[in-house]
Amino acid sequence: MVLVVIMGLMSLQGLRYEVVPKIDMGIVTVTTTKAGAGPEEVELSISAPLEEELLKVKGVKKIVSRSMENLSLLTLTLNSDSETTKLLSDVQKAVDRAQSRLPSDLIEKPLVEELSTDNLAVAELHLTGKVSESVLRQQARHWQQKLRSLSDVVAVERVGYRRPEVSIELDQSKLWQLGISFSEIERAFSMRNIRDSGGSIASLAGEKKVLSMGQFKEPSEVGEVIIRSSSPGNEVRLRDVAQILPSFEKWDIQVRTDEQLGIALLIKKKSSADELNTISSIRQLIESSPANPGLELKLVNDVSRFTNDMLDTLYSNALLGLISVFIILWLFLGRHMAFWVSVGLPFSILLTFCVMLWLGLSVNSLTLMSIILVLGMLVDDAIVTGEAIQLRKEQGFSSIKAAIAGTRDITAPVFVSVLTTMLAFFPIFFLGGLEGKFIAAIPVVVMITLSASLFESKFLLPAHLAHSAFKASPRPWLDKLRHVYHQIILWLLQKRKFATLGIVVIFISIALISWASVRFQLYPETAVDTINVSVELPNGSSFDETVEKVTELESLIRMTVPESDLLNIVSQIGHHDTDPYGGSFGRNQAWALITIYLKPQNQVLQDQRVTLAQVQSLASEQKGYNLLRVEPLKDTPVMGKPIELEIMSDGMAKQIVAAELKAYLMTLPGVTEVWDSSKTGKAILDLQFLDHNLAGYELSVKQVADAVRVALDGLLISEQQLATERVYYRLRLPATEREQLSVLQDLFIVNASGRPIALSSITNIALRPGEADVKHFNGRRTLTLFGEIDRNITDVFQVNKALGDYISAQNWHIEFPDLAFYQGGEIEQQQASYTELGIAFAGCLMMILLVLVVLFNSYSQPLLVLAVIPFSIMGVLATFAVQGLPLSFLALIGVLGLVGVLVNDAVVMIFTLNQAKNHREPKLVAGLAAKRFRPILITSLTTLVGLLPTAYGLGGYNPFVAPMVMTMAWGVVFGTLISLFLLPCLFMLNDDLRQYFKALKRHTAERL
Repeated sequence: MVLVVIMGLMSLQGLRYEVVPKIDMGIVTVTTTKAGAGPEEVELSISAPLEEELLKVKGVKKIVSRSMENLSLLTLTLNSDSETTKLLSDVQKAVDRAQSRLPSDLIEKPLVEELSTDNLAVAELHLTGKVSESVLRQQARHWQQKLRSLSDVVAVERVGYRRPEVSIELDQSKLWQLGISFSEIERAFSMRNIRDSGGSIASLAGEKKVLSMGQFKEPSEVGEVIIRSSSPGNEVRLRDVAQILPSFEKWDIQVRTDEQLGIALLIKKKSSADELNTISSIRQLIESSPANPGLELKLVNDVSRFTNDMLDTLYSNALLGLISVFIILWLFLGRHMAFWVSVGLPFSILLTFCVMLWLGLSVNSLTLMSIILVLGMLVDDAIVTGEAIQLRKEQGFSSIKAAIAGTRDITAPVFVSVLTTMLAFFPIFFLGGLEGKFIAAIPVVVMITLSASLFESKFLLPAHLAHSAFKASPRPWLDKLRHVYHQIILWLLQKRKFATLGIVVIFISIALISWASVRFQLYPETAVDTINVSVELPNGSSFDETVEKVTELESLIRMTVPESDLLNIVSQIGHHDTDPYGGSFGRNQAWALITIYLKPQNQVLQDQRVTLAQVQSLASEQKGYNLLRVEPLKDTPVMGKPIELEIMSDGMAKQIVAAELKAYLMTLPGVTEVWDSSKTGKAILDLQFLDHNLAGYELSVKQVADAVRVALDGLLISEQQLATERVYYRLRLPATEREQLSVLQDLFIVNASGRPIALSSITNIALRPGEADVKHFNGRRTLTLFGEIDRNITDVFQVNKALGDYISAQNWHIEFPDLAFYQGGEIEQQQASYTELGIAFAGCLMMILLVLVVLFNSYSQPLLVLAVIPFSIMGVLATFAVQGLPLSFLALIGVLGLVGVLVNDAVVMIFTLNQAKNHREPKLVAGLAAKRFRPILITSLTTLVGLLPTAYGLGGYNPFVAPMVMTMAWGVVFGTLISLFLLPCLFMLNDDLRQYFKALKRHTAERL
């Protein structure tokens, strides 16, 4: 035992600590960037070719694409039963096949990424302060290299870092005079900006390399590019027709940290690295390397705060549970027996940590939850064994003989009890989907812990009791309580038919009342440590306008949130992605995301939900926004909104139907907000080419397209790789001309003859409204309807059922034949999860039934044991309904664990009742039931007090663990009542029924 304790403590030092284990989300994204392209161009030239190939990949469940300005984003949901590695390879091959059909001027190939918890940064290092952007960029590169040097860091991603860009602002009048076209400049530039090797030559001194250097060393050299030359000294250089301005590329994402411009470094650890050690090494690095004057280094979104808070909460609750268990054992069994039985608890846990280290498991919220879940069960085997030994001791046996005889008496039921508890969790191994991955560690840890407990109770505990001087101290109050129970159960057994009927009616009534009021929720609401504010300004708002509005909003938020509870406020202008695992809604200069980081729940002065409500109230008062949504960060693996409906149609039917559905949804109780994915984009200028004029003026469509791009966003003509980064070269018109509405009307294009041709003479320009993005679902154009609900009023199932029924009642398929619907989001995930959980529950019962049939050599008695389960579940429903708690997926996982606990007590009771010589004699059966009263009561109370601190957060509240533990705790209470009072009645009724059928069979045989 001492060896296990030492090894367990050493294992605690060697184990890896993290908030959540590595989980693949089953989501793959394909991101493609095309500068200067509108949503429709992106849809047709990028998204559509990629979709066509990706839809051929087997194992892809659905594909959603968003085509936005400059960006194509495809999100692939994979089938849960597919092999991820092979599927990723197939996806990459499909993208490669589509490559030949994509535009040739893409800067980079489509990027294929898998979303997983490994995408989460363990911390963000924000560089900010009263310094220039150039200093921030230089320091960002410096700190990126320093952080990468840490052994536990696998990647450091920069956000808010702009690449350098050389802007070549052309003078149109000079180009017209000289007859120089944009394509001529691009061609001259590409011929000059070359770096190539000419080979090597041999000499007496050895081989030397010959290198042809053609690239620019300084941006100023760009002006020396010769565009046209008739003779040496008679040439036109780029500086003659353009102004060279070194700058940076346009903002994609701008980061503001605590109201100052900054650059964020997202630090990601290796899968095998420990979170706490990684954060510690990052902090040491920052402290040992002081920042430059004026530069501030801020460690933001440090996830170790969650890990430490989780560990503190669970350790505190575990300690409270252990103390409570010891007190109960002391009261019932005496201090010596209580001590030796309680020793089994830390022994089992430490042995579990040893095995976890050997298996490569980490200490995270799931593995700790598993240990807390079985905390009360760990002493059950020891209690039953110790109580049996004490009973033998009371009968006059010596300590050694009592230990041997008592252990032998209950070996079979204890072994079966542990086996059935393991079988209760075993089906979790076969749960598919995201939830199956999320809770995969639970059955592993539970089985390890229960095995350790069984070993300790069967080998170590008897040895300790055999050589200890414990005495079987009488407990008069317990004997009196047992006598009361004996009288009650005797009366119930004598009136067993009416008693059974009465208990059944009471529980069914409770269940029906509770079912009407209990709500279902996939995952419980988590602590509000992080608040996201999604911002959308009116369409057409400039980047600078967005920055200005976000700055104002930041100041208001800072005045609203208590300073004592606030860690940081970080704004990112250019997107409003809130998925912590990497999912994206795309980019838009009128979008922003403000993230408010609060201190952990046990460190704030004001309740976090009050703070959330205050920020939501502040947002509702603001004007001039298209969207201002405030919501807490959801760190549970829920992919989608409570209401999420795809409306597919190639025409305007989806907009018409969406408007009607939005109006209907707002009439449903509990629906708080409804919106759709359609967003009005920039107005589109359609260039309708006059083909005969185009040919007559010796111009091509590409020349015109390049000229338009130069006039509007600028044309990227080259790039240069430096030692530290890439530099882009962009042709454009001066800012004063680009900002003029008449830029296209005044645009001239120089043809092959050097003659400037007005754009208006070869095209007709038509203005029409455009979309901010074009969305596809499985290759079809779609509009997505979203909705939020108040979970205190309704739940996801109710509102989605009402929506589905309303759609079915309409005749839209007649009016709009191509219209189709798909209900996704949280309801899709919830239905899949609960279906698989139902299958797991059925499998659990079948396996337990099989074991019990072998144990009792009977088909009816195992059914008696299992009959305890539905009554306990009815009690759980009542508990959740009375407390107003939603029944979540994790709570239902607790039902599986509850099955194992309930079977334990029931098995021991039936095993003891079978010792009666006459099963139809109430006094004999009541006496045997009273014999098991003490161990059943003790095991139930220890399980209950071991779980209650965690269920109600007496040592700190954990929203992941609490629902599961709550189910177990109150299920045990009702299960104990059923095992003590209903089960003996069912036992005798079962024997009455057997005797009745025997008599009927005998009577039938006599008549024949």
